[in-house]
Amino acid sequence: MKKIIAFSLISSVLLLANGYKIPEQSIDGMALSAANVADANGADSNYYNPANMVFNDNKNHYEFLMSYIHLYQIEFDNNNGDVYKSRKEDYFIPLFHFSSKDYNSFRWGISITTPAGLSKKWDDTVPELGAKEFTLKTLEINPNIAYKINNNLAVAFGVRALRSEGTTNAFKAGLYSQYLNGDSVDFGWNSAVSYQNDSRDIKLALTYRSKIDMSLNGDASGYYSKYLLTKNPSDASTLISFNTEGKVKIPLPAALNIAFAKTFNNTTVEFVLERTFWSKYKNLDFNFDDPYVEAIFGTPIPKNWKNTNTYRIGLTHKCSEKLTAMLGYTYDKTPVPDSTLDFSLPDSDKNIFSGGFKYKMDERMSLGFSMLYAKQKQRSGTVKNNIQTVQGTFKKGGALLMAFGLDYDF
Repeated sequence: MKKIIAFSLISSVLLLANGYKIPEQSIDGMALSAANVADANGADSNYYNPANMVFNDNKNHYEFLMSYIHLYQIEFDNNNGDVYKSRKEDYFIPLFHFSSKDYNSFRWGISITTPAGLSKKWDDTVPELGAKEFTLKTLEINPNIAYKINNNLAVAFGVRALRSEGTTNAFKAGLYSQYLNGDSVDFGWNSAVSYQNDSRDIKLALTYRSKIDMSLNGDASGYYSKYLLTKNPSDASTLISFNTEGKVKIPLPAALNIAFAKTFNNTTVEFVLERTFWSKYKNLDFNFDDPYVEAIFGTPIPKNWKNTNTYRIGLTHKCSEKLTAMLGYTYDKTPVPDSTLDFSLPDSDKNIFSGGFKYKMDERMSLGFSMLYAKQKQRSGTVKNNIQTVQGTFKKGGALLMAFGLDYDF
């Protein structure tokens, strides 16, 4: 139970490297499966590669967009013949990016994004033992400053302010019921180095986002059977209510991107290798103020996650002076080992496909649309779920994302 309570609060940790991660924070980012680091341009360069802001046109660049996320139903086929299904879910998220004009070789920018977020709800008896519901909402404000060293080289540095809010519910009739809500504001930093040759047909970039320790605090309430404390069968029917505070500190892992882009006439191809340092996530340790609740639910849960690589490729083609088309593909590895797989995050490797376009309305404004589909691979194994262990296969799942927005320059 402790595992589930904390998991719901730190779902954003899970989403930057796999799970239902959301690196797609702009029209270009979604259309290219986030393979727009070396070739990032316009307002969203502040987010994907702030050093590239110095290579933008000498204008103020804005991007406003609305992102839609649909989470498909996940199915778990138990080896005993039972089938459990999660709910389908839908969300709309507004996003914003800004990159400034030149100020004596300096540029500045700001992005307002939701870099992570997760919601998973199960109504079947076995999954709801620990994952009846858990939801995470995040909001990140990311200002950056970039400096142009010379015509070919630039550097940037920024601050990340991350607001997180999580809610969870777990239930076993006659044994326990809990509801928890928690939030926090935590900080990190990011940096970038970018190189472009004189003809701008070769581009190299290195970006880094620091680890953020999410220091979440929340209120837990519900009840538990006295049997969980005494292990005396005669106490099984005695239910004890609780209302206590708790906290957990979980690392939001650092991520390194190495990117290369090459332009051939009107077509640009970009390759990105993303390394996410999940090995810092050793265990999950939630601490309750109530000593009895802590005794029942406070044992640290081993995680032992592994560092992962994500491979991205993006293709941008300028069809005409007004129309630009984009395609992307990503292969995303899961950090979750077989030994810690559970219903909270039934994670597996993913193939991600994306595409989109931008249409230039006039000299100042462009409209864009993009779409992304994340196909989740099947994964079989033994799933630990609080008081019960089951064997079976996770099937289906994945996500569909769409975004519509406009760019405005002046």
